[in-house]
Amino acid sequence: MTAKIYAIVSGKGGTGSTTATINLGASLAGFAKKTLIIDSDIGMPNVGLMLGIETTKATLHDVLTGVDSLKDAIYDGPNNLKIIPGSISLQSFLHVDSDNLDDIIEQVKEKYEFILIDAPTGINKTSLSVLSLADEVIQVMNPDIASLAGAMKMKAVSESMHKQFKGIIVNKTGVIANEMSGDRIENTLGLKILEFLPEDVNVKNSVVFKAPIVVKYPGSPFSVGINKLSAEMAGIKVPAVETFVEEKKSKSKMGNRFSLSKKKK
Repeated sequence: MTAKIYAIVSGKGGTGSTTATINLGASLAGFAKKTLIIDSDIGMPNVGLMLGIETTKATLHDVLTGVDSLKDAIYDGPNNLKIIPGSISLQSFLHVDSDNLDDIIEQVKEKYEFILIDAPTGINKTSLSVLSLADEVIQVMNPDIASLAGAMKMKAVSESMHKQFKGIIVNKTGVIANEMSGDRIENTLGLKILEFLPEDVNVKNSVVFKAPIVVKYPGSPFSVGINKLSAEMAGIKVPAVETFVEEKKSKSKMGNRFSLSKKKK
C-alpha cells in the first residue's frame, strides 16, 4: 500500500481550503480508507484548532526541528482519521524548515491510502515544497474574480513543476446571484470542476463543535458534496443522494443554479 498524495491548495485566503481538507479527509476515512491529514501551514496552522487538538505534546513543527518523533505527532480524529497538526507557537515558526517535509512523507506513505496536505495560501516556500511532494493537486477557490486570479497563478506554478491537477473545488457558492459561472471557471483555468460546495451555515456551526461538518451535520448540502467527491476519489459507487431538508432550504435561497446531486457539465 502506497498513499495517493494530494496537495490541497488555494491562491487566495478565505476560500475555505482547510475546511475542505478536513472534511474530505474525514469523509475518506468514513469510507474505511486509511487517511492522513498534514497541516503544512507553518505560519498559521488551523487544522488542530478546528478539530480540538489544541494541547498537543508534539506537532509537525516539532518533528521538522527534530524535537519530537513523528509517531508522537500523529493524532486520532473522527472516523479513525489521522492528523499531524501544526504548532501555533511563534518560536516553532521561527525555527522550522519546510524542506524536511519530504522526510515525513517517506515515513508515512506506505501506511496510508490517502495523504491530504493542507498547503498554506498562495505561492511561498512551503507551498512549493508541498506541491513538489504531491501526486495530484486539488485547488479550492470561490466563484469570484479575485479567487480566479489567484487560481490562475497557482495553476501556472503547479504546471511549471509538472504537477497533475485532480481538479477544482468551487466553495462558498450561492452567495450572490451574479457569481462566476462554472463554465467560465473551467474555460479560464482549463481544469475540471470536481464539486460545487454551497455556502452553508452548518460549516461555521461545526467549527464551534470542533468537528468536521460531514460528521456533525451529515445531511447538510456541504456534506453531500464532499461525500460525493470522496466516494469518487475512493473508487466507491454510491446511489444518488436524496434531497435533505437542509438542501431544500439552501436551494430555496440559491435558486436552481447549482445542483448538489449532479455536477455541472
